[in-house]
Amino acid sequence: MKRIAAWVCGMVLLAAPQVLRAQHHGSHSGGAAGAPAGAPANDDLKDFNREVALQATTEQIAAFQQCTKTTAAAKKGAQDLLQLNAQDDVEVLHRSNDLANALDDAQANNQRFVTSFTAAQKSGLKEFTKKLGKANAEVAKEGKALRASGHSQAVVEKLDKALSEVQVHQAALGKEMGIPPAQ
Repeated sequence: MKRIAAWVCGMVLLAAPQVLRAQHHGSHSGGAAGAPAGAPANDDLKDFNREVALQATTEQIAAFQQCTKTTAAAKKGAQDLLQLNAQDDVEVLHRSNDLANALDDAQANNQRFVTSFTAAQKSGLKEFTKKLGKANAEVAKEGKALRASGHSQAVVEKLDKALSEVQVHQAALGKEMGIPPAQ
């Protein structure tokens, strides 16, 4: 009886490394378990790796929050200017100057945020940053028009619309980078 037990134990020990290796790594072909060598990587793994590469750093999250804050302040300035009675020239001029300064802050913060991207983020977020860049260019254009006109209702309306576009693209970019929306 002892001989049979010893023989069974010996067979189990001899077979165990191949069973364990087959369960852990698959065959000797180097592929994933059950997958032939050279098979494409798992789509879930690709998605995970992409998300990790695009993930915002703590500093980028803070910079993003500053961007959205200054853009919101500029938008509020545009809306306040739209509501202002055009009869009060001094107040209109004051609010126009405040709006121009808010636009400068928003533009600088957006630029600072985008330039903080890693190479992987630049590559993976190219479409998002392209759309944000176009919206920012429109804000810059309307900001120049605002400075030239002093206060043109039509210019401020276009500026308000352009700032809304920036906010939409900021939100999409933030979501793609895993940044939670501001409360």
